[in-house]
Amino acid sequence: MNELPKPGNNTYMYVRESGEGATINDALNQAMARVFQSTANRLGQPFDSQKVNSALQDGTSYEVLSQQYNIPINKVDQYESRLKDGTYRVFVLCQVAVAGNIHPVWETLERQGESGNWTALLKSAVIPGLGQMGKGYYGEGIFTLLGELALIGGGVGCYYLAQNQLQTMNSSNITFDQYTAARNSYNTYRTTSYIAWGAAGALYVYNLVRAVTMQPKRRQVLAFSPTLIATPSSLAPSLSLTLNF
Repeated sequence: MNELPKPGNNTYMYVRESGEGATINDALNQAMARVFQSTANRLGQPFDSQKVNSALQDGTSYEVLSQQYNIPINKVDQYESRLKDGTYRVFVLCQVAVAGNIHPVWETLERQGESGNWTALLKSAVIPGLGQMGKGYYGEGIFTLLGELALIGGGVGCYYLAQNQLQTMNSSNITFDQYTAARNSYNTYRTTSYIAWGAAGALYVYNLVRAVTMQPKRRQVLAFSPTLIATPSSLAPSLSLTLNF
């Protein structure tokens, strides 16, 4: 993940932490303990890291610990990988409260665009530009598709024009000047067709590379979201207008 998602309202924010361990569960517990620690420090909540680590190792759920320590945390997703030494590293993405006096309104994280690079690669391999469009880059995808069609079509057109000139050259009832003109046109059309096909091949390869390497693009979404605003005596319900980029 190159950047954190945009919160849907102003009661929570996203944090990302990682942990390492001999097993995936150990690494996950360490990552979540770090989320609790950083959130508690920011909210000014009392926090006993040893007790939390022990509770996690004993199988206590994150939801129970969140309520127990009054540290609002909602785990959204995780990603694990195995390191060269055989241990594991786990990354977690969590929603956490923005302040200690606010009860966060959790929302489902909406993934925008293509979720898998291999799916985008397959789409662009079948129809150039389709993988880019699946990741939200419609302009680039349409330009790539039209470029491929134009280059391939231009190459085919020049090839047939060259064949027509070749037939003229092989005709028995033409003058030397007509033969020379037909030969020059043949060479021009044939060379142009090769250049167009070569450019189409290069664009096709570039299209595949872009489909794999580009990150999904978030759509601009303007929406109302329920939220809570802290007042001197209580929390007042309200609506927030959010523009997600």
